[in-house]
Amino acid sequence: MNPVVEVSGLSFAFDDVPVLHEVDFSVHAGERVGIAGANGAGKSTVLWCLLGLLKGKGQIRVLGRRPTGEGNTAIGAVFQNPEDQLFMPRLIDDLTLPLVNQGIPLAEATSRAEATLGSLGLGFAAGRPAARLSLGERKRAALAAALVTSPHLIVLDEPTAELDGGSVRRLVELLNRLPLTLIVASHDLEFLQAVTSRVLILVDGRIVADGPGTTLLADRALLERAGLI
Repeated sequence: MNPVVEVSGLSFAFDDVPVLHEVDFSVHAGERVGIAGANGAGKSTVLWCLLGLLKGKGQIRVLGRRPTGEGNTAIGAVFQNPEDQLFMPRLIDDLTLPLVNQGIPLAEATSRAEATLGSLGLGFAAGRPAARLSLGERKRAALAAALVTSPHLIVLDEPTAELDGGSVRRLVELLNRLPLTLIVASHDLEFLQAVTSRVLILVDGRIVADGPGTTLLADRALLERAGLI
């Protein structure tokens, strides 16, 4: 079976400042993969390249296609800042919009959006703007927006940033219920241990380790080298 994600020789620079160097990895269906590294290691850049929001050198295929940045409903993305994807007058509108854009009738789109919000404990917030929700609720709402199109792959960028302990626990429970391929970029080692089984360690834009999270996240020397502890 072909990988869901294939990355070969990915390099990227911002204004001629190298960020990623010859990154290679693949992800198969059902895998739950963490990308760990200190701030500035290149974690978010890898995700943005997978989504086609940035274009580097090398080869990338996601679900058999080269990313274009024009959107692919088979891929759900949760960004670090929920405000980047929740901007409609009502939360329900944030979820129905991509469905209507697919040609799904509004009544069906609304039903699917309501069901998705309800499954994440956000049914009460359907008629509210995201700005009136707590940060933890907005993070869950961003996940709902990513899930509403029934994607095969979810990518999350620093999903625990600024969350309190209770919100992190709820997010862990939600993610562990999802029967999807998952890629999570984070420097939150406890969170990665809870939601992923494989981890890539990035140091200065290079993958220096790729293996079981139980092994790599217990390697103190490796974590110190990566600036994670």
